[in-house]
Amino acid sequence: MRKWLIFVLLLGILVFPSTANAQGRTKLKSIHIQLWSEYDQPSMLVIHEFAVAESTALPVQVKVRFPKDGNLTAVAYLDEKGTLISTTEYTGPEERGIWQIVTLTVNSYAPYRIEYYQSLSRNGNQRSFSFNWLGDYDVDEYSITAQLPADSANVQADPAFTSTVTSEDGQYFIGVFTRNDLKMGQANEFKIQYERQSETVSQISGTSTIQPSEPISPDTEGRVSIDSLPWVIGGFGLALIGMALFFYFRSTQAPERKSRRRRRTAAENNEGADEQAYCHECGTRAHTGDRFCRTCGSKLRA
Repeated sequence: MRKWLIFVLLLGILVFPSTANAQGRTKLKSIHIQLWSEYDQPSMLVIHEFAVAESTALPVQVKVRFPKDGNLTAVAYLDEKGTLISTTEYTGPEERGIWQIVTLTVNSYAPYRIEYYQSLSRNGNQRSFSFNWLGDYDVDEYSITAQLPADSANVQADPAFTSTVTSEDGQYFIGVFTRNDLKMGQANEFKIQYERQSETVSQISGTSTIQPSEPISPDTEGRVSIDSLPWVIGGFGLALIGMALFFYFRSTQAPERKSRRRRRTAAENNEGADEQAYCHECGTRAHTGDRFCRTCGSKLRA
């Protein structure tokens, strides 16, 4: 009896720690990798999206690694409405060897993601790219979706795509690879290769998506119709001619006004000269301001 009791106790000591470790280990419900090649830059846009399994207690820190030559552009999560919200609850990226590591603080079971750009390997018209998952966590659902320009040729994937399709607008070739129930430490490498003669990207970065509040028509306020453009130009020309005539007549009238003022001043001077006094003794004309005659010395009469 005692032997059986000792056996059960030893078995419990061995089992319970492993069970506790299993419950405390972070598990991911899903990892969805999107590879958008030559989308808005002549490189690969990598969207690494994951969701924590509900068996993992929150909050929890999740580390996501990406290559050293990758350029991190966004860290975000999806809210209940599916809106992508930028988050500041992360640290890094921190370089470790050939990798960079971003540590996210996960507070919900909603999808979280990082986005980064990474260079394509080129050899003439041939492009190739490799994505590596190193098995940092247990993963229930794992998928990779590659989006290539529609004019891509000789597309090859390793492992092979589970399914392929062309987008509804005909702009993209889309290939999907799926794999489920990946264990921690179980790595997965995905390689893609294709040929393309064009160097144009699929989308122009910064393209405006602002639409007018109502359709624009010839009656829209502030809009000038091309049909009325000659009348607008003609009216502007007439206004210029009117301004030129105004300044011309104004300039010709200025000298006439000056001559009138000069004549008026001369007349006033002459009138003043006529009013000057003469000496009542000798008849000599007196100067303005004189009180005595300059000739005979007699006192001038007022």
